[in-house]
Amino acid sequence: MDTNASVILGVRAGVFDRPDAAQITARLGTALTDAITRVVGDDLRAGTMVELVASPPERTFVGGTLTV
Repeated sequence: MDTNASVILGVRAGVFDRPDAAQITARLGTALTDAITRVVGDDLRAGTMVELVASPPERTFVGGTLTV
């Protein structure tokens, strides 16, 4: 698929284990696409890709400190 804009967002892996994961990920994808097209124009909507990437706790750091 040819894309005009691409966003990769790291999210905690646990998000995908939640019972409402499908709704959360759909809302994130829609909201990020909406934000991008508000800035660059709605004509790029069809070519905007959002990828949600799972980050397990053992590989997640905040302020240089492991979050586990």
